[in-house]
Amino acid sequence: MRRRLLVAVVGVLLVGGCGSIPTSGPVTRVADDKGFGESTVRYAPALPVPGASPQEIVLGYLDAMLAFPVSTGTASAFLTPSAAKGWRPLDGVRVYSRPKVSAPVADRSTDVDGDDAGDRVVVRMSSSQIARLDQQGRYTRMRGDSDLTYGLQQVDGEWRIATPQAGLLVSSKYFNDYFRPFNIFMFDNPGRRLIPVPVYLAVGDQLATSLVASLARGPAVDDDVTRTYVPKLESLRTSVPISDGVADVEFDEEFRTESESTQDHLSAQIIWTLRQVPEIEGVRLSGGATVLTRNGLPVQPIDSWGAFGPSTSGTHVYGISDDKVVQIDEDRIAPLTGDWGKDARGAVRVAVSDSGVAGVLQGRSQVRVTNRAGSAPRVYGGSQFVTPRWDRDGVLWLVDRVGGSTRVRLVRDDVITALPIGSLAGLNVTTFSLSPGGSRYAVTADGGVYVGMIQRSDDNQILRLTDPQPLAVDAATPTSAVWASDTQLAYLSGSKISRQVHYIRIDSSAGDSDVGGGALLPDVGADVLALGAGDPQTRYATDTKDRVWYLPPDGTWHVVKSAEVTGLTYGR
Repeated sequence: MRRRLLVAVVGVLLVGGCGSIPTSGPVTRVADDKGFGESTVRYAPALPVPGASPQEIVLGYLDAMLAFPVSTGTASAFLTPSAAKGWRPLDGVRVYSRPKVSAPVADRSTDVDGDDAGDRVVVRMSSSQIARLDQQGRYTRMRGDSDLTYGLQQVDGEWRIATPQAGLLVSSKYFNDYFRPFNIFMFDNPGRRLIPVPVYLAVGDQLATSLVASLARGPAVDDDVTRTYVPKLESLRTSVPISDGVADVEFDEEFRTESESTQDHLSAQIIWTLRQVPEIEGVRLSGGATVLTRNGLPVQPIDSWGAFGPSTSGTHVYGISDDKVVQIDEDRIAPLTGDWGKDARGAVRVAVSDSGVAGVLQGRSQVRVTNRAGSAPRVYGGSQFVTPRWDRDGVLWLVDRVGGSTRVRLVRDDVITALPIGSLAGLNVTTFSLSPGGSRYAVTADGGVYVGMIQRSDDNQILRLTDPQPLAVDAATPTSAVWASDTQLAYLSGSKISRQVHYIRIDSSAGDSDVGGGALLPDVGADVLALGAGDPQTRYATDTKDRVWYLPPDGTWHVVKSAEVTGLTYGR
């Protein structure tokens, strides 16, 4: 029984299917009321036709994996009995385009199925690779051609596939129609910050089950940055039903022996992950006979545990104008309160937060740091400083380049320390940015955009930066990468029209060629980008003439009529 329940849970993780799935029937169209913009087409493919050729069997098998809601039952009917028993459709998903199925050729190799099946043939399926999803739904972008070889043999006079591939194969159209990006939420090592991990899952009635099952798989094996408080997948009960807006999440493990802190962290992970299901208003979370409560109530509101997420304080945009630090709010530009708003002392770049103000001085070899009012100054030396950043804990991050290598130093309580940064040292960094939740960093360097993780110790000390991973940016000469969310970046890059704002997810899965669905910037040579508050976020950019361009929600880009502004940045 346990094995059957586990298979059911893992199945919905990959395919988001639902119960009572037909194995044959017509294509139907139903209403889309989930708000994810998925295709409304439901498709039940046909079973193998008697007398079908080997090529037709392979084509039918590929078609059967495009069922929606997803079922592997029809696809298994195209396999030999022993192949169907050993097939591992839950090993992941491969996304392809432009498939070609070859004519069969004789297979003289040893009988792969162990049966007395008579003649054997081989059919090859070639395609262009688009992406792969692992068992958890994590996306890896793929490029290039792929060839799969299927060995077929006869069973009771009918051709069947004896060597299926591991996992599922779906077309790019199917993927675009039914899969959507979501996040599952882990914690950092000290348990202070929720870290979203991007995944792709199929939408449908079992989305809540898919999300919790993906979360229950925990961090990747080689991940030493995140941790989880959620019990293992084997402990998750069959599904996550939703009734009257309440999702019931049940584990076999007894929670009574867990500390209150562990129970709180577990609740936060589950609730933040299930926030993405529109119809859920609350969660009832139980383990064995223990129901985890919030303020004594058995149903925890879906908007609870907000303190573990990114800071909700407003983001402002700043710059330097007439040797003064200014704050930019929509069409208004005003000097910053305090000494920096009177005299920026020749600063060319600036970082502003509640913790203080840091200005990179002329020549980019010194950074002057004060409190918000501009008093208690300290000066730190270096070379070729990029714009500093304050994190949510009041730590100042200084990035410069010394002796041909990039260096990252942290200033906490007036003490400056160098941080181990791995291969980031070898990149010529031009911009550096911290994610809203403080778990990741992004840089533009050497004509690319890179993302890495920030590893912290159990007592919240910053230990190191993981190696930067390049994003698959197709647009030319990306610059000024800033975080639009904890899993998405915005940056400036050339296009057929002019330099525009582009977006890309940190798994390189979507958005690179998209300019954010908004109005286009005029051809003004935009060079620095900043995102303000709001949903959707307001956008600001400066151009080669030091003008500030502003894009309000549902508006068009226009120039903010004021003095020239340089050093555009964002802060608190």
